Amino acid sequence: MNISIKGIGVLGGFGCGVAQLESALVRGSSPQNTVAMTTSDGSLEVPALTAQTDRLADFVDKSALRRLDHYIRMALLGSYLALEDAGMLDVKQRRMGIIVATGYGSTCNMMDIHQALRNDAPVISPTRFSNSVHNAAATHISIMLNEMSPSLSVNDYDMSIPSAFLSACQWLREKRVESVLVGGVDEYCRALGYNWHRRCHPGSPDKNAPADLRPEHAVIGEGACFFLLTGQEDASSYGFIDAVRMENYTRGRVDAAQGPVYFLSVDDYSEYDDLYAVYLPGKTKVASYAHIYGGLPIGMGFDIAIAALSHKTDKIYACAENARHHAGHLNVIRREEPLGAGGICCLKLGAGGILGSVHVKQQSASYNSGRNGRFPG
Repeated sequence: MNISIKGIGVLGGFGCGVAQLESALVRGSSPQNTVAMTTSDGSLEVPALTAQTDRLADFVDKSALRRLDHYIRMALLGSYLALEDAGMLDVKQRRMGIIVATGYGSTCNMMDIHQALRNDAPVISPTRFSNSVHNAAATHISIMLNEMSPSLSVNDYDMSIPSAFLSACQWLREKRVESVLVGGVDEYCRALGYNWHRRCHPGSPDKNAPADLRPEHAVIGEGACFFLLTGQEDASSYGFIDAVRMENYTRGRVDAAQGPVYFLSVDDYSEYDDLYAVYLPGKTKVASYAHIYGGLPIGMGFDIAIAALSHKTDKIYACAENARHHAGHLNVIRREEPLGAGGICCLKLGAGGILGSVHVKQQSASYNSGRNGRFPG
């Protein structure tokens, strides 16, 4: 069964929509931005790739957005953009499942609630509290789209995206739904900015661990990336999901078949970033794009969007020149080149030896049931 990528909705520091994501990839960078914050150490300015949700007014009346925070607005906008891209924005009775993945959840809201609880006379808005739970984004998407099919929220930190895609493919294979709107959302918050400043700023007294002495760090990112997946057999310009895998990579080398390019989800924050050179065979062709969307747990979702875009344009976009990918061991793509026939495997190595991967191909292979969590594409 083919799992077809029919539409993509993305927003982040690069802009809003697939066209602006492609422009940032061609340019090789996203617009630089800083966020000012007041701390016990004084006023700080932290670099961040933040997202704007102004375009949400094109899809939803502003009065309906009044009580929604930035986290939920990003998820809503990503969903509408994916449906618009697929030409299904006005389709009724879609029988569409909704799956929302997140690593941080509604972090800003929770931080504000915790701060209010520390006051002598705490006053917490019921609306703010209801928006702070992890399934708030999926709930509001279902309400706004008037969708009554299954809905799921996934929180598995940096493995949230492959876990969500695993569920989406299973729903389609079981024919529980006709399509699945699946994606991820994470937001910037002041606690993340302060942590970045303490660990990565050149003048910080805490910048003394070996992991913090790297010359380049991906700045903090935020945004949303959503996909409309279907089980239809007709062709898709974005390609197909050929396989989704979650397994333990410490049992041996990652299964790097001949041909595929690997999009590595690395941002120089995770202690596991160094392991790609250990578990991937020498000279494996790799790329990463954290410099475009920033460091965030659902970054792998943007890698999948870029992989789908590469199938549409039939090319692989160049990495940043300063990206750290163990160039002596792995074959890093530094210049734009043709895609080729092997497809793209988006790969994430995480804590506890867990591996998550999503393989995007132009034409799917036959489904191999029951092996390593593989699902049809």
